[in-house]
Amino acid sequence: MPERSTIQYGKALQSLRQVLSPLNLGAAAWLIATWSFATIQLVTERDRLLHDAAQRTQAEARAFGAYSKSSILRLSEFLLDLRASWLVGQPGFNELVRERENLVVDLSFQVAVIDKHGLLVYSSIGSPQSGEKVDLSKREHFQVHQNAGGRDMLFISDPVKGKVSGKWSIQFTRPILRAGSFDGVIVVSVSPEQFASFAQTFTSVDGEVASVIKNSGQLLARVPSLEGSLAKAVSNRPYLASDAPLAGSFRAVSGSEGVERIFGYSRMPDFGLNFVVGESIDLVLAPYERYRRVALASAIASTLLLGLLYYSLRRSMAERRRHIEEMRLAALVYSSSSEAMVVTSLDGTIIDVNPAFSAATGYTVAEIKGRSGYSIGGTGHTAGLAVERLRLSVEATGKWSGEISIRRKDGTEFPAYLTVDTYLAHAYGERRRVALIHDMTEKRQAEEVIRHQANFDALTDLPNRRLFFDRLGQEIDSSSGNQKALALLFIDLDRFKEVNDTLGHDQGDLLLLEVVRRITASVRDSDTVARLAGDEFTVILPTVGDADVAEGIAEAILERIAAPYTLAGELVAVSASIGVAIYPKDADNAEALLVCADQAMFAAKKEGRNRAKVFTKALLQAERERLRITQDLRAALAAGQFALQYQPIVDLHTGKVCKAEALIRWNHPVRGPIHPADFIAVAEESGLIVDIGRWVLAEALEQLVRWQALLGKDFQISVNKSPMEFAAPASGPESWSGMIERRNVPVGSLVIEITEGSVMEQSADVMDQLSRFQAAGIEIALDDFGTGYSSLSYLRRLDIDYIKIDRSFIRSLTRGPDDVALCRAIISMAHALRISVIAEGVETELQRDILLAAGCDYGQGYYFCPPVDPSAFEAFVSAVT
Repeated sequence: MPERSTIQYGKALQSLRQVLSPLNLGAAAWLIATWSFATIQLVTERDRLLHDAAQRTQAEARAFGAYSKSSILRLSEFLLDLRASWLVGQPGFNELVRERENLVVDLSFQVAVIDKHGLLVYSSIGSPQSGEKVDLSKREHFQVHQNAGGRDMLFISDPVKGKVSGKWSIQFTRPILRAGSFDGVIVVSVSPEQFASFAQTFTSVDGEVASVIKNSGQLLARVPSLEGSLAKAVSNRPYLASDAPLAGSFRAVSGSEGVERIFGYSRMPDFGLNFVVGESIDLVLAPYERYRRVALASAIASTLLLGLLYYSLRRSMAERRRHIEEMRLAALVYSSSSEAMVVTSLDGTIIDVNPAFSAATGYTVAEIKGRSGYSIGGTGHTAGLAVERLRLSVEATGKWSGEISIRRKDGTEFPAYLTVDTYLAHAYGERRRVALIHDMTEKRQAEEVIRHQANFDALTDLPNRRLFFDRLGQEIDSSSGNQKALALLFIDLDRFKEVNDTLGHDQGDLLLLEVVRRITASVRDSDTVARLAGDEFTVILPTVGDADVAEGIAEAILERIAAPYTLAGELVAVSASIGVAIYPKDADNAEALLVCADQAMFAAKKEGRNRAKVFTKALLQAERERLRITQDLRAALAAGQFALQYQPIVDLHTGKVCKAEALIRWNHPVRGPIHPADFIAVAEESGLIVDIGRWVLAEALEQLVRWQALLGKDFQISVNKSPMEFAAPASGPESWSGMIERRNVPVGSLVIEITEGSVMEQSADVMDQLSRFQAAGIEIALDDFGTGYSSLSYLRRLDIDYIKIDRSFIRSLTRGPDDVALCRAIISMAHALRISVIAEGVETELQRDILLAAGCDYGQGYYFCPPVDPSAFEAFVSAVT
């Protein structure tokens, strides 16, 4: 800063203190006396008002309690008279009630008698219109007397809503005792408002309340009444303590209203009641507020008078003192500020810099003083333009602010936000420019971190979904300009969840990182690999040419991904499914192109995984068809569009029809019959298979009941169960067993058919469910046996009841002895494991004869009968019997 003298500052301030000291002391004494007197008066008045309110509410609470005690005693006498009359005989009881009710008409609105079983046998206001007995055995006032061991006592209940009257009431009760034994309860119902009506004499002012509260904290009555308050209880009140005095006062905030009150209370231990009266603190202190305003006005007037006198002496010194303080503060800020500051002349010559500037740039005051302030601007064309804009603005307006590059002494540069303004230096009477330099290096670094986090995946450091769409949009624009095709690969790992669940998420992350390395190694530097979510990745292939090139790259990625991985000391194998979409052939925007690639990937998974699939219009049509079927399926059950057909299963040795397989058929109102192969998979994907499966079971059970009556109790029906149904509780063993029991069908009459392939792919939970089905008596048949998944260990673990030899084996029986031998081997193996064998797809007499000779137990196929409706099934059975 310009020259300044600490000694001069000190002398000036000392002179001011000497001139003003007597005035300050006198003014302070005047103020202290004035405000102390006002404060003492206010505190005294406030304490008096609060003390008077405490005494007043205590007196009102005692009066409230005394009046209520007399009411309770009247009610007790009334109960004793009623009980005596009831014990003598009921015929004159109603007249006594009407006669004596006038004595308590200000309190009671109902008299009731409850017998020893808790049933209402008398009510002065009549019985319910329904004529049904009212059961009051759960009421508190009944149970208290029932469990009192024959003790005669008056009981006052919590507020209850009457089952007959429908009104809130307090029940005053005494037991009916015959020969010392409990024989019922005599009840007088009192309205809470009537019980507390006396309190209205001292709660006429807004904010005043009176309450009757049991020792349990339960509110019996309140004046004024408050909606919902009778169902509530209070706690943490001094009168609820067992050792509380009989009367007292306290301050509290009402929980339901949020109003602070001073309360007086009176306890009545004989009846377990507390009478509480409260006045709003705001109303109690209203006189104090008026007094306070007068006192404050007087004190303020006195203070203003003193202020005018004081100001007339001080005003002449105020401006000088302000200038001195400003100079001192400016010097302190300038020297200690963490922001770099530069003082220049109007032509930009540097006059002074603060220590923060030297620390930021490396220049000392001696090195930089006298140089042009514009010389420390950054180099380069952009930085030069910024400096020129700064110079022009300062010369024209005297100020400027904006971002600029600052060059250090060592030649390096840093980003800064510069603020320049022009001030008058009072010490010299000259104008100076002051520049404040804020280093933005850390801010820029933080912004870069945020930008990176917003656009890149935290685990793999690949572009995330947001940056992926940005780059895909750019590549599409570029492709439109150069007329070259662009390919998008959508990669989804197969069974990655199994690795995660088995080896843990840490190993799963390591696997993802290695997969990323392999994908990146398979593509060009100009291609973009992104992670959309979880185990889903995309690759943008600009200027790819055609789908064949893209498919070749996808195959290379598949090969690399399928190579074994070493995780936690174990060899792990995963594969991927890849969908390929081409711009502009398949879609004309980023979102649609991703949808196409996703659909192609989904098709690759459906075809068996570990493969690439190029998007075609047929895939789009198939997806639309799947959506249509899904929508139609949702309405099919409710509309009754499903039906069951049954195909007979024949005992090959006797020719008897002993079983049937239930097969679902869908009669679409517009499209006609739809084959199960066209909608079962869609039902599984959408979850509708659960509801369909329950419908099939219910229909099959109804048919089973009819056919067992016709064909005997040994007749069985088998139903197919999808693997997806095992995950739903509604399709579990307990649910199915319940449906079977409700129809009184032997559990052994039902057979569940599951495909061999689905069993091999399912989890331990599914295996456990199958075991529980068997434990419930439901038999299991393994369908499509021999189609490539066969496992003896599964047959032993599941304790299968039947295997169904796949129709492909039956079809080849007539080709040669090898096929017959294989069929014999399957049958022999099954019999060795005590498993019965059903041959599917029997279409000729020769096939039947070969199977019979091989020892096969049952046959099913068009040779015997195709799937038919129930009436045709019964006709077939009659024909072959």
